[in-house]
Amino acid sequence: MKKVVLKRLTLTNFKGEKSRTTNFNADITTIAGDNGLGKTRHFDAFLWLLFGKDTLGRENYEIKTRVNGKELRKVDSSVEGVLEINGETCTLKRVWAEDWVKSQGELEPSYKGNHTDCFWNETPINVTEYKKRVASIIDETVFKMITNPVFFATMHWKNQREQLFQLAGTSFTDREIAAGNPEFEKLLDSISGKSFSDYKKEIATKKKNLKDALKDIQPRIDQTYKIMPEEKNWDELTNQKNNIDEQIRDIDGKIADHSKYIKGLYDEEQKKVQKINDLKKKQKEVIYNAQNDATEAANKANSERRNLLNQINADKNQVSHLNAQIERDTKSVGNINTNIANVTKQQDDLRNTWFAEDAKQYSGDSHCPHCGQLLPESMRQNAINIFNETKKKKLAEITSEGKQLQAKIDSYKAEAKTYNDGIEKNKAEVVRLTNTINTNEATLANTPLVTAAPVVNTDLKDWVDLENQIQAISATLSTDTTPNADNSELTAQKAELVEQRDAIIKDLNTKDEIAKLTKEIDSLNSQAKDYAQQIADIEKSEFTMAEFSKKKIEDCETRINSMFKIVKFRLFDYTIEGNESETCVPMVNGVPWNTANDAGKVNAGLDIINTLIRFYDVSAPIFIDRKESINQPMPMDAQVIYLKVTEDKELKVY
Repeated sequence: MKKVVLKRLTLTNFKGEKSRTTNFNADITTIAGDNGLGKTRHFDAFLWLLFGKDTLGRENYEIKTRVNGKELRKVDSSVEGVLEINGETCTLKRVWAEDWVKSQGELEPSYKGNHTDCFWNETPINVTEYKKRVASIIDETVFKMITNPVFFATMHWKNQREQLFQLAGTSFTDREIAAGNPEFEKLLDSISGKSFSDYKKEIATKKKNLKDALKDIQPRIDQTYKIMPEEKNWDELTNQKNNIDEQIRDIDGKIADHSKYIKGLYDEEQKKVQKINDLKKKQKEVIYNAQNDATEAANKANSERRNLLNQINADKNQVSHLNAQIERDTKSVGNINTNIANVTKQQDDLRNTWFAEDAKQYSGDSHCPHCGQLLPESMRQNAINIFNETKKKKLAEITSEGKQLQAKIDSYKAEAKTYNDGIEKNKAEVVRLTNTINTNEATLANTPLVTAAPVVNTDLKDWVDLENQIQAISATLSTDTTPNADNSELTAQKAELVEQRDAIIKDLNTKDEIAKLTKEIDSLNSQAKDYAQQIADIEKSEFTMAEFSKKKIEDCETRINSMFKIVKFRLFDYTIEGNESETCVPMVNGVPWNTANDAGKVNAGLDIINTLIRFYDVSAPIFIDRKESINQPMPMDAQVIYLKVTEDKELKVY
């Protein structure tokens, strides 16, 4: 197990503490004193030293000391801590340093803000490297969970729940819970990849829809019975229809004989009418051809004007296209110049890094840290050689990176040149096309538009010849439009018979309607049985799901709660409708953690920390606030620091 022990903590100008060094015991340390003396400040300082945050997770929050409400200036705030990690001592230091800059034309430097300096075993390192080294010791979230007894219980319940399932080493899949129970396994097979809750909602909706559909079937059956026609003597109606059909066919024969004669007279007249129509059609063709000839002549006369207009429109479209391309290329050149500026800044930063690295000199200690004697020359020279080789390698890497940046700049410049060449070429073409357009538009303005000559029918010889033929045929048409074709008596007899037959057919059609409605009733009854069976199957599935949910709740809570001594977790709750819902509520002596007394809350938190320590295989100093409210804290597998309120006017550490 990785064990992190806090040995010493030094606060300088930190949150009202001008200078204080506190030494800690390896097992239990108590910091006691009256309120406001700085007990909790130790925990804030320890968290800020490691992560740059206070106990509430606020970054660099109210670090500086205030006098009369104003922050002290020209002093740096710092925290230095000595840690023992698996027996190896490590010194960490974080400084919140002020930036004072003397601007041009000013007599005195002015305050411009703050920056963070970090040290590892008294060696300065950048903040990013510092964070990496701290993270290699312990993760920030894990640290907060195993050093603060109330942190876990105040996390969001979903985060608590996720952490608990991770501790248990299983996600409690539905398949694991259903194993060995055929009904449960059959239920999961029917879900087919859906989540348990989604499937439950799905079948509940389906059940409601089925019940609504079943409830609607009987009224539909009753309504169908109401509209069903009465049964009749179908054979007698069929014989009556056949007899009437025979009488209608006899009348149709008589009417046909007389109509044949009338039709001959009618056909002769129709031939004359058709001839006249054909001649009128030819007249229209003569007029149409004359109009086409006039239009074609006008189009031919306007061809030069039309060609000019088409060329002008084509050139204008090309100018629009070229201008759009020029705009896109100009934007691309702007983007490339921005990229060149960014890479050039990277070159400048890299160049400064190279100079800084080149200026470094070996500063290692030449004396033995144990006896104080001067180290042998070979050992000192070897250390210097290692330093120089590392420095040389670093300078080579920076140089290589600088060459890559220069190659990127050269590539950008070549690309910009290509775009600029295209822009100049397109601009020249725009000028040329614009001049051509202006010339063509001037020519177009001086070219008159020719219109087609009007066509007069009587001026066309072919049209006049056709008109004379039409007049000659029209003179032979008969004026008798009603030849003797009186079939009114026969027609009246047929109409009466047809009316009788239609009434019989209407009655016969009710036979098919009765069969159709009877079939519909049978189908509705079948649907009702099917819906009832489906509802029964769903209710059986709902019962199985209820039993499964109950077992799932029992299994989950049992397996997780077995990992704790004092605290128990309620992982599921129930809605008013009786449906289970996920939750995570830590319980202490049968009541929720947030309603337990202070001692119960702290011991529950310590119980959780012990489990987390075993799971993550790491321990760190545990800060327990309000120690005075706890008579018997739970034994812990880690260093414990009690913060205790007493009547002492100065802090006591023991």
